[in-house]
Amino acid sequence: MVILYYLYFGWGNTIDMDNTGLIKDNFISIWHHFLFFEIMRSKKAIDMIGNANGYLVFQIIAWHHILILTSSSSSKLRDEAVKLWYQLSKSGFESNTVLTYTLISELTSLSIETVRRQVKKLEENNWVSYSKKEGVKYNPNEENNNFLAGNFNVMEVEGLGQLLDVIEQKTTSKE
Repeated sequence: MVILYYLYFGWGNTIDMDNTGLIKDNFISIWHHFLFFEIMRSKKAIDMIGNANGYLVFQIIAWHHILILTSSSSSKLRDEAVKLWYQLSKSGFESNTVLTYTLISELTSLSIETVRRQVKKLEENNWVSYSKKEGVKYNPNEENNNFLAGNFNVMEVEGLGQLLDVIEQKTTSKE
């Protein structure tokens, strides 16, 4: 839901009513579309990572990576973000924040031991790296990075765009 907020409401588009009211007033007509988007995204992500716990952990790692990316750029354009995503993925980055097993555990409600095992699997599958000093970092091989940015994220953007189209249609059709 946070992604929906930032993409649709947070970047310059304004609506006369508050966002919670918009959802409450149109709940029946939009909520199943939102859940379908989440289900399809989750299914594809689980297929990509291999299991649901790994997906939860990976989502936090990718979120951390995008937060660092957004602090490095003022651009809002996807093409520029993808370019920077590749650049940071290859060259690495300096950050004041360290993504720890504890933080991932708190954000996912998984045990620290489960997080540790999932990070180890992600490391073995060339998605991330881990050190006590730098914590968990998104550090994919080229094939994984290309799949994530060039395939999976394209599907996410298209799916979210379709969801926003539905929300716009359902919320403006009453006028």
